[in-house]
Amino acid sequence: MDDYERRLARYEAAEKACARETLDDGSVMDFYSPFGPLIARVQAPMSLVDNINSYIDRKIEAHEGPSGAQSYADLLGSLDLEESFLSSGGEASLARQTTHWIARYLGYADDRDLNSVRFENFWMVRHFPGTFSPVHFHSGEISGVLYLKIPESIENEPAELRKSYISARRAGYITFLIGGKQRFSKSIISFKPVVGDFYIFPGWLLHAAEPFDGVGERRSMSFNAFVE
Repeated sequence: MDDYERRLARYEAAEKACARETLDDGSVMDFYSPFGPLIARVQAPMSLVDNINSYIDRKIEAHEGPSGAQSYADLLGSLDLEESFLSSGGEASLARQTTHWIARYLGYADDRDLNSVRFENFWMVRHFPGTFSPVHFHSGEISGVLYLKIPESIENEPAELRKSYISARRAGYITFLIGGKQRFSKSIISFKPVVGDFYIFPGWLLHAAEPFDGVGERRSMSFNAFVE
């Protein structure tokens, strides 16, 4: 296989089932997702979550002062994580852990090994009651979201959880959408945020963060990366 054929082969979906169901008659039905974007979810070590939260808390206190006074811009704002923090901790560092997860994602989603990764940025986002992130995409080839803090009110909104994104749910979910409507194909999926859940997905995939009611802070960290 020459280089041109090898490049083309990367775009040919492998015959891999993403799910399998056993039917009433005992036969098996396999499901495939060869043309849609893949979303991966992994549980990050709580030691990593705690380390990131401690770092962010120090940054917030330095910015806001002991009083914790916040402007509206602060509530919606983001904070870039410094390079020195990303690489601290050796194999347990945020950069190394994320690189490992990206490699596993590429191995499954694109059937290839990761040669190198270049992180464009890591940043933290804070949401408070009523605030949200509208539908958007990222600048990187690979992006991700790690949940660091979740308000208790998200756990106590059964009426909101029964609603859908389309009916204006206020439950703090992250929602991914491919856009438009096609027969025999789903176009939207939502996940309830859980502390430690780390999602990896193509940077071009549209997504949004729902608002929530009650009190507390919904804190997450995102990244953009380019891979070879």
